[in-house]
Amino acid sequence: MPTWTDAVLGEAGRRNGRPAVTDAGTGEILTYELLPKRLNRAAAGLRERGLSTGDPVLVHLPPGADYPLAMHAAASAGGLVVPLEADMDTELFYERLCSSRARILITDAELASWSTSAVGESRIRQIFAFGEVHGATAFCDLDGAPERVPVASAASFDGRRVVSHAEMVAELRRISRELRLRERDVVLVAATEAREQAMIFDVALMAGAHIVATADTSLSRCRELIGQYGVTLAAVPPRIAPVLSGAHTSLTVHGHTMIVVRPG
Repeated sequence: MPTWTDAVLGEAGRRNGRPAVTDAGTGEILTYELLPKRLNRAAAGLRERGLSTGDPVLVHLPPGADYPLAMHAAASAGGLVVPLEADMDTELFYERLCSSRARILITDAELASWSTSAVGESRIRQIFAFGEVHGATAFCDLDGAPERVPVASAASFDGRRVVSHAEMVAELRRISRELRLRERDVVLVAATEAREQAMIFDVALMAGAHIVATADTSLSRCRELIGQYGVTLAAVPPRIAPVLSGAHTSLTVHGHTMIVVRPG
């Protein structure tokens, strides 16, 4: 049975330098060639810095080129990935952070103030960040020789229920059959709910599509990006989806209902 990351990136090698993720905020483009190389070396770096198989890893990042790197580096290192919404309610965020037994947090410079202010009350001992964050280790400094590690459970989206690699792969394949994405598709990811963000990234990467990711989830910005990039599928917040023109599809993702739009 393939791991979650194997299922998502198993075909990445043949896609070479094609864009996997364009970060609409920074303009950074992460290619299918670079994505597995960077995440595998980061995964080895996490192991070298003490991550053991089954250890929870909190990932607190908005949609962007950094997101799949962090998620799959942690998974490939044998960690239990616990994604947190970038726009999560502050009190709920602190509650999740402090109740977690995670010792490792991956975040970025924009969100680090949330994370670092609560670290003293949690078990977090190491923070890895995209961008410069005082007291954190730069994610790009995670570098080691890639290796196969023992497979543990894959993810937890609510901090309680644990999802196995087999369950993640089965869910991804089911959603892939429903969406029928192709390599020529352009997928806008502006969804920040943990299950939505993770699954849309992964289904698009499985198909070899081009993801355009944005942390700006306003209606005007989403409309702008849809036109600019010729987006063929959009995953956006619930407040925006009903007012976007196009065909709307309702999906169930790990028990959560989301709506994706094919702009028309």
